Amino acid sequence: MSRKCPNCATVFEDATFFCGHDGTITLQVQPEGDEDPRIGTQLGDYLVVARVADGGMGRVYEGRHPETRQRMAIKVLHPEIAADSVAVERFKREFETANEFRHPHIVSVHEFGSTPEGSYFMTMEYLYGEELGAAIRRDGAQPLPRVIQTLCQTALALDYAHSFGVIHRDLKPDNIFLCKREAGDDVRILDFGSVKLQMETGPKLTAFGTTLGSPYYMSPEQAMGKLDVDQRTDVFAIAAMLHEMVTGRVAFDGENVAAILMNIIKGDPTPASALEPDLPQALDAVIEKGVAKDKAQRYPSVTALAAATLHAFGLTGSVEEWADKSVAEIELALSRATPPAAPAFGAMDAGFEAPPAMVSMPPDRPSVDALPRSPVLLWVGVGVVVTLLIAAAGVAWALLS
Repeated sequence: MSRKCPNCATVFEDATFFCGHDGTITLQVQPEGDEDPRIGTQLGDYLVVARVADGGMGRVYEGRHPETRQRMAIKVLHPEIAADSVAVERFKREFETANEFRHPHIVSVHEFGSTPEGSYFMTMEYLYGEELGAAIRRDGAQPLPRVIQTLCQTALALDYAHSFGVIHRDLKPDNIFLCKREAGDDVRILDFGSVKLQMETGPKLTAFGTTLGSPYYMSPEQAMGKLDVDQRTDVFAIAAMLHEMVTGRVAFDGENVAAILMNIIKGDPTPASALEPDLPQALDAVIEKGVAKDKAQRYPSVTALAAATLHAFGLTGSVEEWADKSVAEIELALSRATPPAAPAFGAMDAGFEAPPAMVSMPPDRPSVDALPRSPVLLWVGVGVVVTLLIAAAGVAWALLS
């Protein structure tokens, strides 16, 4: 996308960020008829210089600080979403939650404010790379070194969030961002707008246009509308994603949302080694335990799931150690490793204890929207409630997407 200097009007055909004549920050040249009035304006401390992406909740811009020239992403709510008080509250919660965190694998946020027309925005670190979901949609099963690296980094970030009593509840490949670096990927977990605090009471934040749990990765307790979710709800989602990373296929599929949810509640995923014979059978047992219907039977933490995965591949050492290794180091280790001959839950679970009681923190598969849906009942303000009615063809669900 070409850029233009607002002072001298010089157009640069490549992505030149600063004018070669006077150093002015350049602005994105907009297509005729599709001009965005925010380009060239300032939101908070940052100049809006380019439109990056659009989503169901809002639009993402590239921003630059006029003095330091620091690059940021600016997320702005769509006007119709900003008119929904519950959606706005969720947006604020996303900022407040992420703002409390200081972890290398959780996206950092910097500023929250309102726009002149009455919407809301937040600024966050500008990420270079792609979502895990995009990589899976493009390539299918991911290289095992990437799987190990991504899983371990994600596990550390989620256990950190869980230590604050924060449950993500909407984990999916599109919320795992892979920043590019020479040693491999550097994970950032996105979108904490659906979080639940462990000791939270009162109405949950559910609004039209928001997502509290994506159907492919919802736990059985979420699919059945239970409110007692905890860190093992996130364990389920990561185990389902682990299956997808190593096979290129979702763990729980269906021709419509109701079928997906029924599969999650009643079905079992096809063993990963049956889809990819080169995978160790011990990994099947790890995934099976991670997506157990009864959350008491799952791993107590995402780090425990990651450690069991390392064991299944015959790798020794801590999750922290493997999170820091390069893909080249992981690839070499995998080539030398000897996976266990058979799954051994006792060995995998050894040394893993349930985390201490949590306290609340101070402050090419089709898309979900493309899936045919059965009759819908939307309940706003009481959380995600999914009731499966096994009759004629009836299903009521309150998954809001």
